[in-house]
Amino acid sequence: MTSGPSLSALRLRLYVLSLIADLTVLFGAFALANLLVIGRLVGEPAKPHGLVMFAMIAPVYALLAIQAGVYGIRSLGNVRATVLRACWSFAQAVMLMLVIVYFGKIAEQLSRLTFLVGVGFGVTGLILLRPLLARVVPALIGEMPAIAVVMADGVAFVPPPGTALLDAVALGIDPTRHDAEMAARLAAAVGHAERVIVACPSERINDWSIALKSLEARGEILVPELMRFAPARLDEYDHHPTLVVAGGPLQYRERIIKRLFDVAVAGTATLLLSPILLLTAMAIKLTSAGPVLFRQQRLGRDARLFSIYKFRTMRTDMTDHAAAQLTQRSDPRVTRVGGFLRRTSMDELPQILNVLKGDMSIVGPRPHAPAARAADKLYWEVDDRYWERHCIKPGITGLAQVRGHRGATNAHQDLIDRLQSDLEYVTNWSVWRDIRIVLATLRVLVHDKAY
Repeated sequence: MTSGPSLSALRLRLYVLSLIADLTVLFGAFALANLLVIGRLVGEPAKPHGLVMFAMIAPVYALLAIQAGVYGIRSLGNVRATVLRACWSFAQAVMLMLVIVYFGKIAEQLSRLTFLVGVGFGVTGLILLRPLLARVVPALIGEMPAIAVVMADGVAFVPPPGTALLDAVALGIDPTRHDAEMAARLAAAVGHAERVIVACPSERINDWSIALKSLEARGEILVPELMRFAPARLDEYDHHPTLVVAGGPLQYRERIIKRLFDVAVAGTATLLLSPILLLTAMAIKLTSAGPVLFRQQRLGRDARLFSIYKFRTMRTDMTDHAAAQLTQRSDPRVTRVGGFLRRTSMDELPQILNVLKGDMSIVGPRPHAPAARAADKLYWEVDDRYWERHCIKPGITGLAQVRGHRGATNAHQDLIDRLQSDLEYVTNWSVWRDIRIVLATLRVLVHDKAY
């Protein structure tokens, strides 16, 4: 790799250029607001104007934006995340300004319209500036160094796109030689990368561990033997290193957000769908003997059993509470009303109550009965990863369902297909993805795999 300018120098250029661009945009936003509202840049005598507002907000925004990582090298490759960080930093700066104005008792001197227009222009400018910076900045400050490089030493490894791959043998790097020349050769090869990952045979791990310690960069070694524990990370207990093989997919803050989302959606749905729920209950009661609701034991979070609620769709004397026999097409156990409810997914509506109780979420892996099978095997006998889907609450809908992986599991592949989607959801959760899945569910409420 070429030496080029140091990573510190490039970072400084990036910070200075990006910060100047942001402050210029905010200055222009409040100056334009002042011009449009008051008709002049300097405002009326003895009345704070847009430029004064900019002077109050700008230094606070700069500090918050730097703290939030708005100007990091990684920000150039993730425009969306950088936009959110910049807007949040600006919002915090604006709120702090309002606090100062209120306690300083200068609110009466403040042009409220100028303030609102300036804030609106400021947010718009920050949003439009991010993709522009991602295109222009690399050309202005020089070639950006690789953040991460992979050093392959005698093993075949294909890194993800955009990651530099170095061949230790071709570069003449021998980790068993712990001398100054080899340390300098290694440093020149990795350049100014922040992260160096080495793929090597297990017998050379100790040598590479010594060699990587001479670098300023973070050194890591790929250990294929640990793949069976993935996702895993290292920690310690009483000064002894431990391998963390499970820790739950959601942070506490994320669990709170997901629960608030569940309660908001389930509460709203209960109010809006109450007429449909009542009419469905009446139709079930009038057309077949037995209770309106069907309760069944399902596996929930932490693999704990809970009672799931569904509208009863089968004849009472033929109901399969253990789910030992999956429903088939033209199943004689299903009532006429039940068949309609299953085809339209309306039999799942009472699970809103499970969400309000806290047993389920709006979005998550669908809960299964303990006796459910894929062909001739219980679900967890088909794939060892099955239990990983139980680290979060099950959902009324999920990623597997909107992708069409639903209905009877007549073959092992039927379970594996939906398991792949469940694990993808578990490891890549976000509230925005929950919203997209809910909206996508509306398109697949009626499907040909429900019977």
